[in-house]
Amino acid sequence: MSVDTDRLVSFFILWGTPAVFSIIEYFKLSKTEKKEAIRDLTSLKSIVTTGFILIGGVMASLGRVLSLLPLHVIGTFILAMGGIVGAIEAWKVKRKNSIVILVLIVSMIALTFII
Repeated sequence: MSVDTDRLVSFFILWGTPAVFSIIEYFKLSKTEKKEAIRDLTSLKSIVTTGFILIGGVMASLGRVLSLLPLHVIGTFILAMGGIVGAIEAWKVKRKNSIVILVLIVSMIALTFII
């Protein structure tokens, strides 16, 4: 297992920046908004769509950084599953959004193999 410094820096910029900004914004919320945000994020729909996309993306990126192909493949699979479920959920509301989600997920999967 070797760690490529360029990939490590890209990993921290790609995943660290949004994480820090999300945490900062969470602390700015009122108590009721915090409870509502936690309730929304712990719902089954949110975990299966957004959660799988984020966990899969982080795992795939981390697999690339650490040069661990199995971790990268598992992360890509979880990312794809979250994207598919998200597209199905969006299809029920607005079909155009589901196509956009699928395009973004395919792009993200392609980027995990390039970066």
